[in-house]
Amino acid sequence: MLTLQAHPPRLQPPLASTPYDRWVLPDGEVKAELHRTDDGFLVRFAGEADFLIAPDCGAATGWPAPGTDLDHFSSLFRHGVVPLVGNHLGGLYLHGSAVVIDGGAAAFIALSRSGKTTLAGAMAKAGYPILTEDVIELVRGDDGYWLQPKPSDLRLFADSAAHLFNLTFPAEQEDEKQSIAGGTIAPFHEVACPLDRIYLLGDDHSAPLSIAPVDGAAALARLLPHAFVLDVEDKARLGAHFSRIAELCQLIPCRALDYPRHYDELPQVVAAILSEFQGTRNAP
Repeated sequence: MLTLQAHPPRLQPPLASTPYDRWVLPDGEVKAELHRTDDGFLVRFAGEADFLIAPDCGAATGWPAPGTDLDHFSSLFRHGVVPLVGNHLGGLYLHGSAVVIDGGAAAFIALSRSGKTTLAGAMAKAGYPILTEDVIELVRGDDGYWLQPKPSDLRLFADSAAHLFNLTFPAEQEDEKQSIAGGTIAPFHEVACPLDRIYLLGDDHSAPLSIAPVDGAAALARLLPHAFVLDVEDKARLGAHFSRIAELCQLIPCRALDYPRHYDELPQVVAAILSEFQGTRNAP
């Protein structure tokens, strides 16, 4: 269990090192940089927070940048740092959201700002509770994978929050993601569920609605970019991590999910997911 020692806010000091890895959003924005230091691994969220992870990955020290909300600071740790360390130590964490359908978990895997949270919110609004948001933690069992519940805030842009839940925000916040407390307006499921299906959201936001099987190497190639990696130069850990993702692809059905990213299409998308999920699950 990774522990965090949080310090008061500070200006982010200049770093002499060159980042060995970066998290880059689809629009080109650098969300985080990873640096090596004499004291371990430094994860920098520019203008938001610094986290120093001890070499043994048992503890982390964090400093929010001035002006960073403490809830957001905590979210960066839980949704960014913890999964990095979890995979480094042999766990299985993916970037995505998940809902519960008929007692089983359906995971939505996608890049940031690709609509996975909005889709999970639409599923929850239709009566299928959210199991986790932003980070998927899987635990291998004798009978498959169990997706762990992680009730947390939904991070939605103002237009998505307005469409799904009739929420309004000040005009100056319309271009920012808003935090909506989990369980207040969207149901959350609080018990681990068996993972039944992985839906890989496509990058073409104008593509017509379709759900198609993705198997083997193709599924592996599409999942790998959504797994958190702390040390890209540790070949032994990378190999073990690769094997865990490959095993996941072999045991859990993966589906390519494409659909137009328009709010009025969401009811059709939800219906298509339910039809595919339930139909395949109930097939002889």
